[in-house]
Amino acid sequence: MRRSSGLTIMMLFAVLVASCSGGRAQGEAASTSSPSASSSTLPDGLQRISLPVEPGGTVEGLVDVDGHDLYVRCAGVGSPTVVYFTGWENGIAIDIAIGIEREVGPDVRLCSYERRNIPPSETVDGTQSPEDVIADVDGFLEAVGEDGPFLLLGASFGGLVASAYAVAYPEKVAGMILLDASTGVDYEVDEQRNFSGPCGAANREADAWRSLEKLEHCSLATWIHDRREREPDVPFLFLAARNSDQRDLGAAGDAIRKDWVAGWAPGIWRVVDVPHPMDRDNPKVVADAVREVIDLTH
Repeated sequence: MRRSSGLTIMMLFAVLVASCSGGRAQGEAASTSSPSASSSTLPDGLQRISLPVEPGGTVEGLVDVDGHDLYVRCAGVGSPTVVYFTGWENGIAIDIAIGIEREVGPDVRLCSYERRNIPPSETVDGTQSPEDVIADVDGFLEAVGEDGPFLLLGASFGGLVASAYAVAYPEKVAGMILLDASTGVDYEVDEQRNFSGPCGAANREADAWRSLEKLEHCSLATWIHDRREREPDVPFLFLAARNSDQRDLGAAGDAIRKDWVAGWAPGIWRVVDVPHPMDRDNPKVVADAVREVIDLTH
């Protein structure tokens, strides 16, 4: 959903707590399970994933995607492969993914990554286009040998990235789960308030030029909205946090979202008693949703 300063502070606090408690730091060598792929150590302590990746291997490190490095992790076995998309500028995507991995178990394959401009992924000059965002996702999956089908799992702003991939490559998508997340219908929600939210001029400029991600919410939502006819005919589950302040326009916005969810096959809207960052704070709820939708895909 739309980012808030409160959520950003929460994410920064989470990082500080992890570092003070001896938590796993980004770039730290990952534990591996059999089978696993080897990595080559880089001078700054990060690792580059050795390619090709053995099927079912647990890998974590940098991969080159069209000339820039993205930090990636894949673990577990099974199909469809779950692809996790983190929220806005949180910088702890891999750690959150590991929490979900632990809950869902080793018989589900889950891949995650840090978007460009978020360490330890590489910073790239200029504002990202929707095509850049999608190319990064498809590029890292191809690099580590993941060819689908995929169950897309998007949290908060990551829902936009998942939705963009779904309309770009519908043939690769087996299902989708969004966690109190942004969607392509954010464009319609913002239209109801005369484009004063994500599509307002000040927000667009801040996203494009002053944010760490250099990624504009409005342009990505508009790109998805313009391609609605390409949405795959697959199971879809939207988990809405009961007391979330992150879903724009409240009940009126939710009415638009529910109509959109109903068009999937099946489309499930479920209110849950968990906070907005449920991927971080309640990984068991997320793991249960993953298993539910995997069953629907079969």
